[in-house]
Amino acid sequence: MQEPKDPRMSGRIASIVLILLSLFVIMLVWIA
Repeated sequence: MQEPKDPRMSGRIASIVLILLSLFVIMLVWIA
């Protein structure tokens, strides 16, 4: 994979992935 020229984009993508993972975990805990 090539690193994006804009470092802010990689940070934004990482933050979005972390938010999605946290929401997924919250949904699992909620259902369980």
